Amino acid sequence: MSYALIALPLPVRQLFTYRIPEALEAAARPGVPVLVPFRGREMRGVLIERIAQTQLEKVSDIKQVLGAALLTPHLLALTRWVSEYYLAPPGEVVAAALPGGNTGFAGSRARKGASEDPIVGMAMPERVTLTSAQAAAVKAVNAAVKSGGFQPFLLHGVTASGKTEVYLRAAHAAREAGGQALVLVPEIALSAQVSGVFQKRFGGRVGVLHSGLALGERRRNWELARRGGLDVIIGARSAVFAPLPRIKLVIVDEEHESSYKQSDQTRYHGRDVAVRRAQMLGVPIVLGSATPSLESLANAARGKYTRLLLPERVDSRALPSVLVVDARREVGGGELLSRPLRAAMAERFAKKEQVLLWLNRRGHSHHTQCRQCGWVPECPRCDISLTLHMEPREFRCHYCDHRESATAQCPNCQMALLRYSGAGTQRVERELAQVFPEARVLRLDTDTARDRAAPADVLRRFAAGEAEILLGTQMVAKGLDFPGVTLVGVLDADVALHLPDFRAGERTWQLLVQVAGRAGRGKRPGEVLVQTAAPEHPAIAAMATGETVLFVRQELDQRREVGYPPFTRLIALLVSGPEEAEVEEAARMLAERAEAVAEPLGVQVLGPAPQALARLRGQHRWHLLLKGENGANLRAAAVAALAWAEEKGNLKRVKVVADVDPLEVL
Repeated sequence: MSYALIALPLPVRQLFTYRIPEALEAAARPGVPVLVPFRGREMRGVLIERIAQTQLEKVSDIKQVLGAALLTPHLLALTRWVSEYYLAPPGEVVAAALPGGNTGFAGSRARKGASEDPIVGMAMPERVTLTSAQAAAVKAVNAAVKSGGFQPFLLHGVTASGKTEVYLRAAHAAREAGGQALVLVPEIALSAQVSGVFQKRFGGRVGVLHSGLALGERRRNWELARRGGLDVIIGARSAVFAPLPRIKLVIVDEEHESSYKQSDQTRYHGRDVAVRRAQMLGVPIVLGSATPSLESLANAARGKYTRLLLPERVDSRALPSVLVVDARREVGGGELLSRPLRAAMAERFAKKEQVLLWLNRRGHSHHTQCRQCGWVPECPRCDISLTLHMEPREFRCHYCDHRESATAQCPNCQMALLRYSGAGTQRVERELAQVFPEARVLRLDTDTARDRAAPADVLRRFAAGEAEILLGTQMVAKGLDFPGVTLVGVLDADVALHLPDFRAGERTWQLLVQVAGRAGRGKRPGEVLVQTAAPEHPAIAAMATGETVLFVRQELDQRREVGYPPFTRLIALLVSGPEEAEVEEAARMLAERAEAVAEPLGVQVLGPAPQALARLRGQHRWHLLLKGENGANLRAAAVAALAWAEEKGNLKRVKVVADVDPLEVL
């Protein structure tokens, strides 16, 4: 008699034990999908491990094996590591590794037989002359691919320095060595552009994996990759689990991007999981960015990563010039476009050139208030004011999507004395129509991207010259290559600059450098105008002057002094529930439990306290932060607190979630 540990798609940090019937002995192997009874109903799960015995007295039988193995031994080991490191429910981690999430437990229905999936012939590589820095980077990575073994590289190149060409050459080396390459990008919108570049070199043996694809297409590409029918898989965060049997290279583009960190359910970091996967497989990994995270720069300084520098743009193109516009003097009267920016835009239009405008705030106005009675529209389910949208005219919550109709009069006192502030992309669009009525504008933000096909269509139209202006949020800040763009306008550089978060300065610097890098990527020189009310801030100054080394040193010195990453490790315990008093009590008891074991382990407990957004989607939210230098000790303290929370009867309607290596501590 033998037993199996089964992962079920449930938010609990445990595997479930079932007996393997004699009739299923041969089929019940690690990685297969199974059907099991669970609390009076049937559930699909994945068999993780077979065991010879169990201490449990009552064990149910597996009812059915639903097909061949979905996960290889390597991917089973990777999901187990993710579950243990991130203190995450194993069933949710396994679901993240399957095409379609929880629906993936049903098994893949992709067609069998490689002959049924026609593969387009190989495309001949384009002839590209490498810069000396590119050639050195390619030589180092290709040597690592050829020799094998885990070797992490940090490819630090300025915008338009040709990082993608290095990726292409490295992936080609992996293919020549009989292997496959995994390429991660931070946004779904970028996958189409990146896959198009790779398809020019590799033909049809390039596949895409991300949640924006139809489930059938995801399963097809997943199955093709698993059978070795693809040389390159390109995808967003979840593609880190792609089933590549001959993987010889991992690439993470824009490695600094926060979108690699899952913000709900299994809170894993795609970049860090990719590094661990490369380490487990014994293959090189390339982390590329023009603005590397301070953690990666620190790893390079410590010798953990090999740093490859691309200090210049290809073809000796100059970096764009930068003009910082003091918004306190140049922007007024409710206008969003400063006089210098208007003049620069008019000059570009006269030359038939394109302009990219960036504002990391959607909607029309983020704050509305009645001047007569002080009324402010607020979300009934979240502690936040509603944002005015014009298409249609309504107030919206950007967290729970609560909506209310918006009129020109105050609903409280009926006066038409509403004041609007905190302009978003819709308001900018209206001002552009007034100032430049003949200029065609394309807007790309979350509102316009609700249709999955919209982002690719907007970018295609802009690339084809169907508009003079591309206006957007952070969706247009990175990875895009439009040779016709010679001017980038940052309408408000201060949106996230003063948040009470130790990474606020780093994020602002990264975003500004990335969006500035969209200018001057063709033969014509580029210019960047940055509107800010804090021109003296180190993040703004570093972006404007290019003094990256000084800025990074200052940021690292500050973090070392106060004990924040990369000099310490963090785990946040997030507590939420419908009743505020219950959440507060649970948070305080959780902190007491953590403190009981923290001091001997060298772990500091900060909090508990309400989160910055103390109520979200009807749930009250508190948190506490565990801080320490030893990751194992830190997790031990967190596990002790979580164990108390998971004990039957301790918590009723309160949910506790661990966020290991949080990117935000608000």
